[in-house]
Amino acid sequence: MNQESEGQWQGVPETDGSKAEKRAREQTVSWPIRRFDRSGCSSELSDIVVREQRIELVLNDIPVLAMLALPRDVQALALGFLASEGLWLDRGRLPDVSFDSAKGELRCVGAFDEAAIEGIHRRWTFGTGCGGGGTGRDPSRLSDCQPIISTMSVRASRLSILGKEFARRTVLFHLTGGVHACALADDKELLLVAEDVGRHNAFDKVAGMALLEGRDLSQSIVLSTGRLSAEIVAKAIAHGIPVLVSFSAPTAMGVRWAGRFGLTLVGFLRGKRMNVYTGYQRVLSDDAAEDVPTDA
Repeated sequence: MNQESEGQWQGVPETDGSKAEKRAREQTVSWPIRRFDRSGCSSELSDIVVREQRIELVLNDIPVLAMLALPRDVQALALGFLASEGLWLDRGRLPDVSFDSAKGELRCVGAFDEAAIEGIHRRWTFGTGCGGGGTGRDPSRLSDCQPIISTMSVRASRLSILGKEFARRTVLFHLTGGVHACALADDKELLLVAEDVGRHNAFDKVAGMALLEGRDLSQSIVLSTGRLSAEIVAKAIAHGIPVLVSFSAPTAMGVRWAGRFGLTLVGFLRGKRMNVYTGYQRVLSDDAAEDVPTDA
């Protein structure tokens, strides 16, 4: 199973019969296929494919947009998206979120930025990826965000360990090969993992999970399986996350935005190898931890 040629992503799946695998299988369907092997011979069998759903986001009875997503962890998806896009005004009070799975409606009631809601279709930029993901933020709206101030630092060797654990815990990917994933970690261990058909949704889900648990995102690391493009970087900036890591590549605009706001951007995490593009001071080597360059 290959993941959109966005970088190698390998690991050992959870054991059969685990709660994680059972939960993952609930998001799949079995489909008859004809498989051809290397010799050109074919056989008929069943494969497992991921099951997405069209979900419409409704804010205070106003339909805002629709997305293709896995119909699980939807409360976290809503909260993460609202915070990522700057639509949620009162961060001290969580909006009320309910999901009607039959209608595919994700309804949120709370204090929202009415001007942002009204203009989101005009501002919406479709992202460089899947699942209909994108962002309502453009460079001028990013000026509403604050530079990232954090004392977070992490050893490169620890990022390597976190990456391996992240790959091991992507259960739905190992079943289907058809999803992206994001994880939240501190400098010691993984804390939360979310999977979805789109990398934007996976990010919003793990950020929303953190909000629901009241976690301090200013001391967190987010690991992603997808490209670190501008819209993913913008989401990290909006949440004040200091370190964003991926098995895959960044884009030029993503690197520029990360540098501008003081985000540490790490791409191509492959075992002990990785590229640090911005915020070098937060990724420490095991031998000369303090001797690191500053951002250009």
